[in-house]
Amino acid sequence: MASNQLSTLPSTLSSDLLNLRVFNVTNNRLQGNIYQPALLNLAELYLSNNSLTSIDGIGEYKSLQQLELDNNHISLIPSEIMKLSPRLKTLAINNNQLTNIPYPMVNMRSLNILSAINNHISDFQRLYLLKLFQQTQIQVKF
Repeated sequence: MASNQLSTLPSTLSSDLLNLRVFNVTNNRLQGNIYQPALLNLAELYLSNNSLTSIDGIGEYKSLQQLELDNNHISLIPSEIMKLSPRLKTLAINNNQLTNIPYPMVNMRSLNILSAINNHISDFQRLYLLKLFQQTQIQVKF
C-alpha cells in the first residue's frame, strides 16, 4: 500500500489480516488515527513520508518490533509507547516536530535503536537524554 496517495487507512480492513506481520504505507498522505484493530499483530509498521501529526493508538500494537515514522509532522511521542516495551526494537522518528523524548523510554529493555534526527529537541534536552540513554544498551541518534 506504499505510494498510493492514501489520506486514511481503509476502514474496511478485514479481520482476515490478523496474521499480517508487515504493513508498509510509506509515501502516502496519511492523516488522523492510525489505529486499526485488524492489524494488531503487526511486527513491522512503516508509516514514513506521510502527514501524520500524532500516533495515538500506537500502544495497541503490542507485537511491534519495528516502527518507522520518519518525515511526518509528529510533535509528541505518547506515553502509551511504553506498552510496546516488551518487543519494540527499533523506533525511527526522524524529521518530525518532536521537542522531547519521554524519559521512561530509557526503561524500554527491548529497544535497540532510537533514531530522532532532525527534530526540534533543544541542545540541553539532547545532552540530558544522551546522558540518560548512555547507561542503556539503546543506540540513540539525535
